[in-house]
Amino acid sequence: MNPIAWLAGPLGAAAASAAAVTTVILLLLMSVLLRRRNRRQRAYLSLIIGAALALVPAAGPLAGAGTPALVSEGMRLFSFLIINAGLLELYTPMRPRNRIAFAFLFLGAAGAVTAQAYTDTVRSVLPAAGTFMLQPVGLAAITSTVLMLVIVLPDIGQKTKYAASVAAVFIGQLFLAAGGFDAGAAGQEWIAAGAAVMPPIYYAIVFMLLFERVVDRLQSVYASSIRDGLTGLYNRRHFLKVANRYASRGLRVSVLFCDIDNFKRLNDTEGHQQADIALRQVAAILADELAGSGAAGRYGGEELVAAVARPGLKPAEIAEAIRKRVEAETPVTLSIGWSSVAEGVSVEEALKQADEAMYASKQSGKNKVTAYRPPRAKASPETG
Repeated sequence: MNPIAWLAGPLGAAAASAAAVTTVILLLLMSVLLRRRNRRQRAYLSLIIGAALALVPAAGPLAGAGTPALVSEGMRLFSFLIINAGLLELYTPMRPRNRIAFAFLFLGAAGAVTAQAYTDTVRSVLPAAGTFMLQPVGLAAITSTVLMLVIVLPDIGQKTKYAASVAAVFIGQLFLAAGGFDAGAAGQEWIAAGAAVMPPIYYAIVFMLLFERVVDRLQSVYASSIRDGLTGLYNRRHFLKVANRYASRGLRVSVLFCDIDNFKRLNDTEGHQQADIALRQVAAILADELAGSGAAGRYGGEELVAAVARPGLKPAEIAEAIRKRVEAETPVTLSIGWSSVAEGVSVEEALKQADEAMYASKQSGKNKVTAYRPPRAKASPETG
């Protein structure tokens, strides 16, 4: 038996239904867990309600003829609308125009269910057997998929996956509408197979959308915990952690301590906005020069730090390259001091030494690089 014929048969339909139910349950469980952790996020509540409604139509082939077709189709339509409202709220608060649009969609869905219930009662208005039959609920579903591309797609991330999920519903509705069409045995197999596989594909894509959104948020939270919000460099705590990690691997680590010259004057004369722009420019140069050879961080205020951990690189040359670029590419200059981690000298101690060297650069004219020199021991007086 070929795969299309198998999918068109009862076993294939049951397998597709089982896949859809499994995915919907996973979507429901994940939404419940996320809702428990963040009760203020209405998106998860929408996804819970939508997934719960989707269980009945998803389990249709498994449940046999236990659920009336209109009930199943209506629940599928309302589930689709509620899930899409939840997906939109995962990315942006629901705007008034979005609320109005979804309100009209829900009213249209209710009207379609009512109209189809009436046409099912008045059999004479149904299309003749063997024709392409798009009933009110199917028409409402297809219309909703098109409108989702206007209402939801512009404000959502992962646009390609989202468009694919909407396309799966659209195609699935066309297959359902073609169920009564007389297309011959081979054509009917393709129609039945398509109607069976579209729901699990749709729910799988929705689950991926939710999963990837959660991962993106976790990554964003992690990034904000280790990086400075203004410059994008590591914050002090994480910079020290990275520099110590380099040292623990046996790498020869040198640290640079950088301070922007006359930064307070720039703040006072040009304003905070221009000072922030200059700070970000310097930070970008620091990150660019350290790419692949170490790490850079913001120590505090206008003080930036770097750890050079690539064998063969001379910290004095890296520091001088940074200083020259800052002088040429920004409206400010940079005073830099550097020191190296050695036996008996920790990263924290080397950073203090680099700070002292930077202060020496400031005292001797600014806009220069100074290496740390340990103070000479005082000669003890001779005793007679």
